[in-house]
Amino acid sequence: MTPRARVVIAMRSAHPAGIWRWPDSATEELARAFPEVEFRPYARPMDASLTDAEAAVESALFADADAAIAFRLDPRLYRNAARLRWIHCPAAAVHQLLNPHLIASPIVVTNGAAVHAPTVVEHGLAMMLALARGLPHAFADQAARRWQPHPWLGGLRRLAGSTALVLGMGHIGSGLAASLHALGVYVIGVRQHPDRPVAGCSEMHPPAALPQLLPRADWLVLALPATSATGRMIGAPQLALLPPRAAVVSLGRGTALDQAALAASLASGRLSGAALDVFEHEPLPADSPLWSAPGCLITPHVAASAPDTWQRQTELMARHLRRFLAGQPLDAPVDKQRGY
Repeated sequence: MTPRARVVIAMRSAHPAGIWRWPDSATEELARAFPEVEFRPYARPMDASLTDAEAAVESALFADADAAIAFRLDPRLYRNAARLRWIHCPAAAVHQLLNPHLIASPIVVTNGAAVHAPTVVEHGLAMMLALARGLPHAFADQAARRWQPHPWLGGLRRLAGSTALVLGMGHIGSGLAASLHALGVYVIGVRQHPDRPVAGCSEMHPPAALPQLLPRADWLVLALPATSATGRMIGAPQLALLPPRAAVVSLGRGTALDQAALAASLASGRLSGAALDVFEHEPLPADSPLWSAPGCLITPHVAASAPDTWQRQTELMARHLRRFLAGQPLDAPVDKQRGY
């Protein structure tokens, strides 16, 4: 029987525990649900180098493919794949996938933002609560078997009654805004199109308003995509506008934050703390001053992880695939020009 569609799965990681390693169980589940679809694994690890000669050979796998699942994909592999109409990226970020050829092509791109956002929101809330209640200090004292609350006792605070300035109103930012509002936080949202309201945001402003908004923020939350417009959006000048004892939380893409400027602000004692899950360069280098910066809480880009992550990824892919096979438009496609 000729398959109705062929899907290449280019999600192999060089690291057995890689966060974007597509599990065989997900492919098996999709194959059972869609017997009319041929799923083809692409063997090369996503970050492995690829010569022109290798690309010429391996592009044969994509030659008659209708769709692909990929975190990162060299355009030499699919430049001549005339039937390729859709690429699904399980990650929320797609900057590592987009390239001039893909942006200019009619290929539709979807991502996993809807899957990750609820878990990232919980992670962000946990980090904010940890900073508010002094848990980084408590963990250090516990490790040292030290009962010494007074140095940090005066810095404890509540989320309720504080003001959070949330940059980026995608799945993560909008989800966090609603949760923070429910906890009694006054939420100010920043997005490219401030005319579009978001539940939980009491105010909405464009990025140009940041100089007026930063002095009002007890919490500066970054939930931004990686684009040319967001690179180093928050640096030393912006951090200097935050009120004393404010805190920074970074959950979107690490490229939006000047890490050296943040480390300096924390070392000076002007900011009360920071909670970071994403970084400009990952893994975070061992010599980064952020590791020892006062009040800095670091998690290694794991905010989206949960026991059922890949099950939910598989269900999302199945929903997309049903629409694809039926010739229907895919839900929530990525705006390739904007990069999210």
